[in-house]
Amino acid sequence: MSQIFDALQRSEAERSGKNSPVAPHAIELLQRAESQASAHRSAADVPDSRTTTVVSATAVAALDPDGEAQIPSATVGDRSDSPMQCEVLNVSVSPESHLVSLPDSTNPASEAFHLLGVRLRHLRRQRPLKKVLVTSTIPQEGKSVVAANLACTLALHTRQKVLLLEGDVRRPTQSKIFGIANRPGICEWLNGDRALSSSMYRLERPGIWIFPAGAGTGNALELLQSGGATAMMEQVMSWFDWVVIDSPPILPMADTSVWTNLADGILIVTRQGITEKRQLKRGLEALGTQKLIGAVLNSARSVANSDYYYRPTNRLPTDDAEA
Repeated sequence: MSQIFDALQRSEAERSGKNSPVAPHAIELLQRAESQASAHRSAADVPDSRTTTVVSATAVAALDPDGEAQIPSATVGDRSDSPMQCEVLNVSVSPESHLVSLPDSTNPASEAFHLLGVRLRHLRRQRPLKKVLVTSTIPQEGKSVVAANLACTLALHTRQKVLLLEGDVRRPTQSKIFGIANRPGICEWLNGDRALSSSMYRLERPGIWIFPAGAGTGNALELLQSGGATAMMEQVMSWFDWVVIDSPPILPMADTSVWTNLADGILIVTRQGITEKRQLKRGLEALGTQKLIGAVLNSARSVANSDYYYRPTNRLPTDDAEA
């Protein structure tokens, strides 16, 4: 099965009033990156007795609706702190946020994200995949909306705990999408001002936890690079079944490298009419392919007036393919 997610195609009609074909050179770059990533994964798939995890029969007996074993998260670190102590927020999400994966959504595009979630859950039966980083080559390619929808759909279609981590601390977007701007978050935790559970929030309607960037972002990057990100991830890994990281764009790489080093897999978002060939090439070169698990083509042609459309094919569409 192709790991290039050629679906999830956002309609460009609202923004430009016209559709443009998928650029063939972008397709070629992504296909080449996919081939390299597949080669890395094939080599890594050889079993190693030192790292093989044995799941007990009792754990396998508890399955989610898609057949994935429900393995309880381990309790480590500060036992007095837990995600159940996080403040619960009832948020009101505007239609302009493009969140199509909320529990009461009737948008047909939500099925595309559901299928993406199914692919990720199937993939992590073959390899470790708990921390999924969503990034793009440059700003304005839609990575934050994709990350938010992915987190919501993972929580909606499983009984697992999902954390949406706002890793783009310089230009936070998730806080705006969910209407929780200026609440304490990553920056306050890094500065030692708040406990972890006091820095993240449970969003009742989408059923996810969110770790926002926070208010004081001045020295956040320096603190993350000095080991703060690693310490943070060690703790949240014991609390959550999925961690979706909304990363800064790849170019420049300084901000993104903090999160790419910690992620298990990376989804790259590209946008028609925005992403240029040279930018995509530089981004893929900087990112590498070992952790690349797929790509989202944003603002491509769609059908049935749906914002996103899923094509379950084993290849990317060509510029004359029907979307």
